[in-house]
Amino acid sequence: MACHIRERFPDKKQSIDLLMAQDPEFLTLCEDHDACVDALRYWAKSKAPEAETKVNEYRDLIQELEKEVTEALEAMMPRRLD
Repeated sequence: MACHIRERFPDKKQSIDLLMAQDPEFLTLCEDHDACVDALRYWAKSKAPEAETKVNEYRDLIQELEKEVTEALEAMMPRRLD
């Protein structure tokens, strides 16, 4: 379950696990990220004519999902008052 996002943010594994347990939308986001990473790996090995396009599409999707994950993790962190 959502192992690629933990690999991408190893220093945030505990927060990721906590948020996945508490927030079904965040869990879906992480599962979507996993699916995109798996698809990217598939298309990166493919010799199909559309492979390059698919690789670029999945890279973009992964970046967007990682941005959303980062935003969700930052939102759960207590704010510092400086």
